[in-house]
Amino acid sequence: MHNLFLSMLAVSMALFSCGQSEFDTDDIENNTATADQPKNTHKGPLGDVRFKDTSFMFGDVKDGEMVQHTYVFTNVGQAPLSISNVTAQCGCTTPEYTHEVIAPGKTGKVTATFNSSSRGGPAGILNEKSITVQFENSKTTEVVLKFKANVIAPAGSVSEEELNGGSDEHAH
Repeated sequence: MHNLFLSMLAVSMALFSCGQSEFDTDDIENNTATADQPKNTHKGPLGDVRFKDTSFMFGDVKDGEMVQHTYVFTNVGQAPLSISNVTAQCGCTTPEYTHEVIAPGKTGKVTATFNSSSRGGPAGILNEKSITVQFENSKTTEVVLKFKANVIAPAGSVSEEELNGGSDEHAH
């Protein structure tokens, strides 16, 4: 019974991590790096990244639509840097990024493609997703890029509450 509980807990956590969340669009921040960054042990000059933006709002998106945003950054440091790893929060988001070394003063890109299929509701469901970008030879070792999309399902589609077995009281 204990193993069943732990299994159910693990499945719930996995589903929750890819789920939609509701929040105010004023929550978008333009922070350029996460607070707890690992120490860079490289000796000598380092590169550093400055993103043009780290958050983006797609606005209303039709359920099933694929949308894209490109985050552009500049190496503002004194040495070349590179992206070592890029991880999307959920399978609905596909990241593509610059694989070449970025010299000081030059730019790189991270493009997020969001597949909104089955992520909406008749009144719209706000989706917040993120991509974690890790850098080598940079003062800033990790940046989290975020985006939001209000996914609207076609008229007559089933609401999220109805899919979960509840009644949709807000539709009246």
